[in-house]
Amino acid sequence: MKRRAFTLMEMMIVLAIIGLVFAGSVVGMRALSEEAVLKKPWDRLRPMAKQAWMRALSEQRAWQIRFYRDRFVLEPRQAINEDDKKLLAAADAKEGRGSGVETVALDAESGFLVEIRRWGQRDWVKLERDMSVAWVFEQSGLLEPLSVRFSTETGTIGGQFDPLTASLEKEFFDRESE
Repeated sequence: MKRRAFTLMEMMIVLAIIGLVFAGSVVGMRALSEEAVLKKPWDRLRPMAKQAWMRALSEQRAWQIRFYRDRFVLEPRQAINEDDKKLLAAADAKEGRGSGVETVALDAESGFLVEIRRWGQRDWVKLERDMSVAWVFEQSGLLEPLSVRFSTETGTIGGQFDPLTASLEKEFFDRESE
């Protein structure tokens, strides 16, 4: 006698296997999504540091990245009056570059915590509400060795920057275990 259909038990086993594969992929996609949210400010900070370093060297003026609790900003170091702003804007237009003043806002819903550790410090400094920290890029090309990390409930990403090249020396990523 030939059998032409699957039994109910065989179909239940196949559906259970499909359900397990689907559940595993959903968990994996959620982890990738959380990691992407965590990496977003870090992926903006690395090129911003390089840009500040290159502009400080090429323009022979100090630049800084100022860290706040909810954002970080690339800006010229010295206080600028209106005449200086016009002069710098003209120089930027001539060279075909933007003004350089750039702000990266941190996603408030993700609950980012920004922490800074300067060279020689043992502990991380958590940026509170009205606090800011300036990371200065001197026109000589030197900058303060600095470690930065961004944390959320799902993990921490950060690294340490080289004081001569503004390149990343060490990078780390830790995912919080559930």
